[in-house]
Amino acid sequence: MPKLSLSVRVAAASIVFLSVAHIIFWASLALAARSNDSSEFPHSYLFGALCVFSAAGVPGIVVGVGLFRSTNWARVAALVLSVLVGCFCAFSALALFIVSFGTLSLGLGVEIPQKSDLLRVGIVYLLIFALAVWWLVVFSRKSVAAQFSSPSRAKPEDAPKKSPCPPPIALLAWLMIISSSLSAVSWSLIVGKIPAMLFLHIFSPGPSKLIWLANILLFAVCGVGLLKLQRWSYDGTIALHLFWLVSLLASQLSSNYQTYALLCLKILDLREAYPVLNRMHFPQWVSATTTAIPTALLIGGLVYYRRRFFDAVQNSRHPSS
Repeated sequence: MPKLSLSVRVAAASIVFLSVAHIIFWASLALAARSNDSSEFPHSYLFGALCVFSAAGVPGIVVGVGLFRSTNWARVAALVLSVLVGCFCAFSALALFIVSFGTLSLGLGVEIPQKSDLLRVGIVYLLIFALAVWWLVVFSRKSVAAQFSSPSRAKPEDAPKKSPCPPPIALLAWLMIISSSLSAVSWSLIVGKIPAMLFLHIFSPGPSKLIWLANILLFAVCGVGLLKLQRWSYDGTIALHLFWLVSLLASQLSSNYQTYALLCLKILDLREAYPVLNRMHFPQWVSATTTAIPTALLIGGLVYYRRRFFDAVQNSRHPSS
């Protein structure tokens, strides 16, 4: 087992520590919510949802243990985890700052924490976001990847060498598989209920379910195809994200988008449970921009790594000696 560098050990320990803290925090909220006997939606789902949030910290502990054991799958999983945590913290911090500076004076009719409290939580999210970025930098280094190689598995010089999937593409593949899995798990609670809006048209429940089901399957199939170094999956992934980029831009900038958002809140019974959602209206260009920029960057990254992925595909079919 190779000796891990100090930065890797500190990063692994921080992942385990934050995962344990995450489990304890959400588990305590779940126990506190259990005392609420309300059977109305969404209160009836609150305990289960908080338990799921608490259980989401378990993979972090598993990844941390795997890092200390110098397993390469744990390094790849740490990259996936860093992206997920970074995105979640970035959007959470942005939402808290928007609420702090944009809605406290609107008279929402609900009790909102003081601006100072929201800003403190936002700063915590920003610190965790910075930590996630550091994880991403640490575990993507070539010197760190070498620490997770397995010299004991080395073969004679004449053994064929297959090129693995480029780490950024493997990371995207796992994110696509995880997102499709989460969508499938939340089908009866969220995805299967809300209508689909493509470009300027809002679909009825029947076609919407077919659209969401097709999207889940396409994301999962393309993700697996990327990991298996299938050439068709790369172009399919670009086409899939480009389709949703154009569709979401057209939808969020259209006059029907506000109607669609209110319809989703009504279907999920959130308008009565959380009246604040009825008053939180942001300029359409803000939501369109926050959606378009990450997707556009992702497509740009796919175009950049296209040659490297196809080289890996070629080498996997004709291994070099």
